[in-house]
Amino acid sequence: MTMTNTYFSGFEHSAAQIRRFLQTHKTFTLLLSGGLIVHHETDDAIRFRTWLLTHQVEDVRESFTKNYSAYNLMSA
Repeated sequence: MTMTNTYFSGFEHSAAQIRRFLQTHKTFTLLLSGGLIVHHETDDAIRFRTWLLTHQVEDVRESFTKNYSAYNLMSA
């Protein structure tokens, strides 16, 4: 499977349906476009994360860190 496939093996939703994700070890919490939150556990977390990022799905933790750091710089 290549990272550009719209579906990840063993995961029923397409990349286009996923708005954001949060990862904790092998478990991913994903916000879908309809507002539904789903959890997915995978044996290959690195590959699944890479697939999400390849499809430009927002990583909540990275976004928060980036925005929070920018906020701190502006308020200094």
